[in-house]
Amino acid sequence: MTKLTFSKKMKVITVAGGILLSAIFLCGFLFFLFTELRSVVTWAIMFPLFIVFAAVSVFGISEALFSYCSFDDENGIEFYSGFTKVKKIPVSSLQGFLVTERGISISYKTVINDGEKIKSLTVSAYFQNLQLLNEWLDSHTYNLYVEQVTQSVKEFTDSHCELSDDEKSRLFQKIHMVARILKWGGTIISVLFIAAIFLGRSFLYIGFIVCAAYPILLLLIMRFSNGEIRLNVKDTDVYPSLLSPFYFCSGALCLLAVVFTAQIYSLSKQLCVSAFVMLVMSFLYYICANESGKKTEEKHSTKILTVISVLFLMFLYGFGFSVCANIMFDKSKPAVFEVTVINQRVSKGKHTYYYLKVSPWIDGKTNQKEISVGSRLYAEVDPGDTVKIKLYKGFFDVPWFKTVNAK
Repeated sequence: MTKLTFSKKMKVITVAGGILLSAIFLCGFLFFLFTELRSVVTWAIMFPLFIVFAAVSVFGISEALFSYCSFDDENGIEFYSGFTKVKKIPVSSLQGFLVTERGISISYKTVINDGEKIKSLTVSAYFQNLQLLNEWLDSHTYNLYVEQVTQSVKEFTDSHCELSDDEKSRLFQKIHMVARILKWGGTIISVLFIAAIFLGRSFLYIGFIVCAAYPILLLLIMRFSNGEIRLNVKDTDVYPSLLSPFYFCSGALCLLAVVFTAQIYSLSKQLCVSAFVMLVMSFLYYICANESGKKTEEKHSTKILTVISVLFLMFLYGFGFSVCANIMFDKSKPAVFEVTVINQRVSKGKHTYYYLKVSPWIDGKTNQKEISVGSRLYAEVDPGDTVKIKLYKGFFDVPWFKTVNAK
């Protein structure tokens, strides 16, 4: 019988991480306990979080230390989670296996309510000597990875049946070369755009336009490549993926949007605009993706997860695009309000944030508002001083403001 356990590195990381997380929330609970005794924060938030993370840590540590997978020709595969046997798969029940980045996914047949169903179990990639299980499975059941790669190659070959083998090979190399250029292009554009944030407003405008247009260009290239270049692919697909440059550009836009977030007056309205851009991009993705790209696995949970992943990616782009464009391309004349600084506050952590609590503005009746300002303005004013708040209409009709010294 061959036995696989987690690697020593994985065990050390899990134990150290579990202890660290539990210690952090324990310190947080004790801090609030001794500073705000019987407060809602102490007993309703910090204490439950400490219990949850302590339980998760204990479970994770026990999994890392005691979980193992054993296999042989007589007993099949037995998987132990912590202290108990979780799953036993006889050799006769094996249906196939697929090697992925997460590990080895094993398909097996089981009987549920007098009916046979195909289920799967994934043996983590963090198990050491996982290659031994791969070799054993290869001699006892179907290697779905090889089958799916063969099917993907056949799909590509059948779609170009009019070409010779040499022409197919050259086309295949050309497609992957174009995809590599697009990937490097997305990476370079994202890096330059982030650098443009610190170079000046004129560079920022150019960087934003290029960074915002590039994901749309990727979708159009998908559309006119006849499905040979896709946004996302399986591990067994021979087609190149454009997911990474799409993520890089969307992430760069979101990075600048986070900087602008403190200037948004109506966050709910901004989120509505972001959701609208998300829907537009999702529709564009749907019409640009080929039929193979739209297909999902038969599992209902997998379909839901795929849809959620696409919507999240498009919302990432939509939020970054809408926030930046709303402020950068706004040409409206601001309404100026003079307010009195009531109090000041500095929030220190990984980053330092500066806040001013000011008197009611806009209609003069709303509650006092705490606004985020730069370190320079924060140092120039004191409680009792006057500052000006410039309220702009916004390019997408989402109000935003900036604060300047009244002097």
